[in-house]
Amino acid sequence: MKPVWVGRFEVTGPRDHKYMNGYGAAFLWMASQANGGDQLRERVDIAMHADGLKVIKADDIQEVVDETKLSQEVKRLLRESRRHGDAVVCGPFHGFEPQGRRPPTMLQLKTERLLLRPWQKRDRQPFAAMNADRQVMQFFVGPMTRRQSDEAVDRYLAAFEQDGFSFLVAELRETGAFAGVIGLQVMRDVVPNLQQPAVEVGWRLPLEHQGKGLATEGGKAIIDLAFNHFFLDEVVAITAMANTASRRVMEKLGMKHRAELDFDHPRMPPNHLYARHTLYQLRNPKPHQPVTPIKTRVMPIKETR
Repeated sequence: MKPVWVGRFEVTGPRDHKYMNGYGAAFLWMASQANGGDQLRERVDIAMHADGLKVIKADDIQEVVDETKLSQEVKRLLRESRRHGDAVVCGPFHGFEPQGRRPPTMLQLKTERLLLRPWQKRDRQPFAAMNADRQVMQFFVGPMTRRQSDEAVDRYLAAFEQDGFSFLVAELRETGAFAGVIGLQVMRDVVPNLQQPAVEVGWRLPLEHQGKGLATEGGKAIIDLAFNHFFLDEVVAITAMANTASRRVMEKLGMKHRAELDFDHPRMPPNHLYARHTLYQLRNPKPHQPVTPIKTRVMPIKETR
């Protein structure tokens, strides 16, 4: 078996192309068993050209030697590449707008009313304001200080580098207003009797945006990301037993209550009113089956001589 080479490629094509999702450009990771970086680049050019797309930039071309530091997304590509010989294996397309030269560093998702996007410096202030609201933070230990809020953002950004996913900023598409955070994260705390590592879907919205179905709308997009981009076997969600609003969202997302996994949250004081937490779970109906355009695609390549 040849060594596997991976790289991050930026491509451009028609906005109405089936892979571009309305964006002017996109980046994605690609992998192939190859004899070097040049051969990987050649194969990717052939594959993208056949799909009506053009490669405009390639970076992070590397032979895979140590997988431990790779994101989950790239690890999936490696597994598929080893199964499919000389084919090019393409990861999900992460769209971005090339105007303004904003670097395409993370994914973003669109729903009917929301844009789930990467963090920007300006998001820290409204995020901190939301975290300081006692009503929003009713079922947590308490409101956050600005420092605690900024530390949470820093954790999210670090998780993108480590895992390939984390919490995204939710922005109203109509007005551009900050509408909270929605996303995925590897659970920070071990839940007794739950297989580890576990990935949870979560959300936190400012009071003025609660009760409008936005958490459910964004949550559906995040679950689709978890199952159809990262091919996770399952996701979970947790909340305080008394948080009926969040529990309704979990039920609307199709998640099942696992009452036998209820637990006392380790970061809550033992006698806290909301220390007792409950867990909901949703399994991927088609685990490890990358088949549609926005998922991992395997593209056989005929060698050019």
